[in-house]
Amino acid sequence: MKIDVKICFYATLLFCLLSAPCNAQITMNDDVEFAYYLFENRKFDEIILLFEEISPELKQCVAALDSINHILGMTYYYRKELEKSALHLSQVSKSSEFYAKSVFFSALNHSHLGNYELAQTILEAAPNGKYEELQAVKLAGIGLLKRDFEMFAHHSQKFKFEQFYYVNSQNQLLNIRQELNDFSPKSPLIAGSLSMVAPGLGKIYAGQTGDGIATFITVGALAAITAENWIKNGLSNWKTITFGSAFAIFYTGNIIGSVASVKVYRNKFNEKHNNAILLCIHLPVRALFE
Repeated sequence: MKIDVKICFYATLLFCLLSAPCNAQITMNDDVEFAYYLFENRKFDEIILLFEEISPELKQCVAALDSINHILGMTYYYRKELEKSALHLSQVSKSSEFYAKSVFFSALNHSHLGNYELAQTILEAAPNGKYEELQAVKLAGIGLLKRDFEMFAHHSQKFKFEQFYYVNSQNQLLNIRQELNDFSPKSPLIAGSLSMVAPGLGKIYAGQTGDGIATFITVGALAAITAENWIKNGLSNWKTITFGSAFAIFYTGNIIGSVASVKVYRNKFNEKHNNAILLCIHLPVRALFE
């Protein structure tokens, strides 16, 4: 935590202590300052135990309550309990020194949870000024997560490519935007049709070359054995029926598998790029506020 934030934190404590009754002063000083110490030392379980129940005296002091919600929000963030983190961070008031950090981390949590609309709403209400470019980076990233390219274009116009906090993420987001634009989704119909003509060809079309070759060899071998037994022993022979049934099962599975392979191909592409987008909007927040 930066020095100016620490100064504000202790100023907040002093204000609360002076304006509270004698017993409440001791409670605030002991609880909030100790929580700050625990947070600095990454004692997250102890922080949660400390604030399982917030005393009435602390609830009366808005500044102290802001500090508690901020500490709890960041504690849950580091524990990867993002819903709880977002809940506490959303309760930090606008008058708090921790408000800007809380807003951006709250939006970040919702982005990782897939709550893109809510993350967008939170960011659009975020403080401007020195955070305007960070806001643009995050909103542009959310536009890509939503595959809303107009939203991305609108916010990416605010990229300045100057601050080291943002420049790498800005360039990466532009590259991802181009890759999404160039992406040509495979057709399940074409994949299935190709596998009907030549087993395994649909999987090769979907980018699974190894599986496609293996499928071709397996189904081809069963077809050859079935044909051989048919010629030698006739259609009603148990060997012909057994191998013919196996061939039919594998041949049908080859077609269904090829169609499924296209869906897997699309999902992998989207998952890969979504993770890259989340990283691009995550790193600047961490770099700026920590």
